[in-house]
Amino acid sequence: MQRAVVSAVCLVLFFSSVAWADFYRYVDRDGKEFFTNDLKQVPQEYRGSATPVKTDDSRVSAGNNPVSPGKAPITVKDHKDKYGRGEGFWRGKADKLRAKLGEQQDEYDLVMRQLDDPAPKTLSVKKKSRSSLLKKKMKIEKDIAKTKRKLEKDLPEEARKADAYPGWVRD
Repeated sequence: MQRAVVSAVCLVLFFSSVAWADFYRYVDRDGKEFFTNDLKQVPQEYRGSATPVKTDDSRVSAGNNPVSPGKAPITVKDHKDKYGRGEGFWRGKADKLRAKLGEQQDEYDLVMRQLDDPAPKTLSVKKKSRSSLLKKKMKIEKDIAKTKRKLEKDLPEEARKADAYPGWVRD
């Protein structure tokens, strides 16, 4: 009985085939890259542009086995965009925009506190001061919108065109 069970298990294992799943890659209109193993999960508008991803077992390492004898594994740090700029360049550019956005937000908060300040002033000074603060508030709002656009749309698009990894410009 035990011999029959072992034989049956061996036969099942022998005749079972390895299941390979195809992976697909597509890029949306914002330049974000997506991967899936189910073509049905690709939105209809991107199905025509979805491409199968070829697997390369030579780049895979398991356990202590090196990727390939005599070669160092490829890492994200080694990747450069098509202009030779690496992760540091893109993260630095994104960090500058985030710092600028923070400064603009602080300035905006200060103007809002000044507008809400109930300190007694003469009526003419208060009107003049309030109108200049409102103009300043509107200018800062426009600047914040421009900086957000650069950070959220323009920079990722620039990075995509330069073949930089998308994660380099994200938080």
